[in-house]
Amino acid sequence: MKRPLISVIITAYNRREFIRDAVKSIISSTLPEDEYEIIVVKNFKDEYVDSIVEKTGGKSIITDIVSIGAKVALGIEVASGDVITFLEDDDAYLPSRLGDVRNMFEHVPSLTYYHNNVVAIDENGKVIHDKFIEETNIRNTVIAYNYEDKLNAFRRYGWSLGLRLSSMAVRRSFINKWVGIIKCFPDLVDVLIFLLALASDGTIYHDPRRLTYYRVSSTSASSARAVRDPLNRFNRAVKNAARHAIARHMFVTLAEKLGLRKYVRYDEATVIGGIYGDWGMQLSKAVVDLVMCGSTRCIGSAMFGLTYLISPWLAKRLVYLYYTRAFNAWGLRY
Repeated sequence: MKRPLISVIITAYNRREFIRDAVKSIISSTLPEDEYEIIVVKNFKDEYVDSIVEKTGGKSIITDIVSIGAKVALGIEVASGDVITFLEDDDAYLPSRLGDVRNMFEHVPSLTYYHNNVVAIDENGKVIHDKFIEETNIRNTVIAYNYEDKLNAFRRYGWSLGLRLSSMAVRRSFINKWVGIIKCFPDLVDVLIFLLALASDGTIYHDPRRLTYYRVSSTSASSARAVRDPLNRFNRAVKNAARHAIARHMFVTLAEKLGLRKYVRYDEATVIGGIYGDWGMQLSKAVVDLVMCGSTRCIGSAMFGLTYLISPWLAKRLVYLYYTRAFNAWGLRY
């Protein structure tokens, strides 16, 4: 079997209602099946989706990781294609998109970043008019070969060139260099990838054709609507990503000391849960035989374990605040 040219990475967390439509849009592509692979990163099993992924020789990753950046990074790490494109679970491709993406990357060897316009749809898949989508769809072809071209394109079109992950495709040789950064971002991955493309060698290209269905729904979590000012939104995301990265390092270090190495590959929320599980065992020891729980660690663990039983949210928050006190000195709290 030849190696696929394009890897399509789908990410999902808990949301099941649209992911089948996303997968159907891929297998309905005009691009031959042996020229693409489907990689699905999600925290649940779906018989239809999993069977399609297996049938087409794709990869299915089940993980409890919440962070969008960490899930995207997992997909990139296992991707085989020379080109990587993304699809959020509530969006879908038009049939010609994958073929159009392939043609662009084949005909422009220097191309590292591709972006296309979208069609807005509602929860039922019906095409709708959305003012924000129309404002951010760019109706001109945009090609930037060098830094000066990129700067001029950014000045003219702004952040619209970097919105909506399902509109993006990148060359794997470019994105592989930035996986370590991407996995630190819990959200706003679309803007991050665009900025990385601006700062890197290679051509960026915006296709004015509407090749992606972008779903506007009550459960949509797209970063495009989080904050109207993208610069402010990105600055906040950088701070949030830094907090997550530093906190995770602290939690992983603590987990290893407590003998919880099996949790170190997960995000900080899972690490905290493992730590509290260990503390819960100390709580049980204290309850069974208070006299035997004489060490400071045992008593402290029992107290934290009790807090966790009363309010898991409060307990996790206390640990997070305790181990991230250094953020004040770096100005990372907001």
